[in-house]
Amino acid sequence: MSLKDDLRALALVAFWDVRKLRRYTFFLAMRFSWFLLQVLVFGLLVANMVSVGDLDYYKFYVVGAFMAVLFSMSMVKGHDIVEEFEDGLVDYQLSLPVKRKVLAIGRAIGGGISAFLHSLPMLIVVVLVLGVSSLSAVLALALASFVFASSLSGIAMGVALILRSSDRLDILMGVSDSLLVRISTIFYPIAAISGVAVYYYLAKVNPVSHMVDALRLIAIPEEYQGSAVSSPEVILMFLAGFAFTAILSSLFLLDRKIEGGYGR
Repeated sequence: MSLKDDLRALALVAFWDVRKLRRYTFFLAMRFSWFLLQVLVFGLLVANMVSVGDLDYYKFYVVGAFMAVLFSMSMVKGHDIVEEFEDGLVDYQLSLPVKRKVLAIGRAIGGGISAFLHSLPMLIVVVLVLGVSSLSAVLALALASFVFASSLSGIAMGVALILRSSDRLDILMGVSDSLLVRISTIFYPIAAISGVAVYYYLAKVNPVSHMVDALRLIAIPEEYQGSAVSSPEVILMFLAGFAFTAILSSLFLLDRKIEGGYGR
């Protein structure tokens, strides 16, 4: 196959995940409604009860709520892979005249686009609520969210190919959600948890903490400068390294594990 054929196949494979958005219309509507309730009601109530120095906790909370949604939407791609194995769809894709690497890259990219589009309405709400008026800041928020979603989706699909069990995957996803989301700066500023050494150092090395603080530095730099988990330069390098490692490892897993078929 020529490069043109590979790129066409890559686009078609990526579109496979994107076109499945129609299956989740009701789920997305419910998730969006819950997010609005979180931001417009619960967030305001919590912000009136919490005081963290000069930090505007409401704006802090809004970005954290979006990050929690982005994380869960990205990780759910693992469940899609397991379902496709059980339904024989992966075996069908393997029978197509598409290179394994093209199939793996396409699924990783498609998963990231799908997860990002799932969370896009929430991102729009965040931009409006925080009053982000700079086009460059909005584009930076979208790009950072897409890259992180692609990284997480690829990892989730790779893990699903290793486990090949919806029950075991549910347990692992529940544990990862509890650890990576709770032990992070999604809802708690790093300064507020500095008194608990274990919690503090785990949050400092958690990629979710770096990502959510990066979003805050982009969306509300004047409010959040100096309160992030690390300096902007360190956060950028950390996230770049995480994305590079996550995407390469997920592509390796997808390329190697997808060939075995389900249950082999």
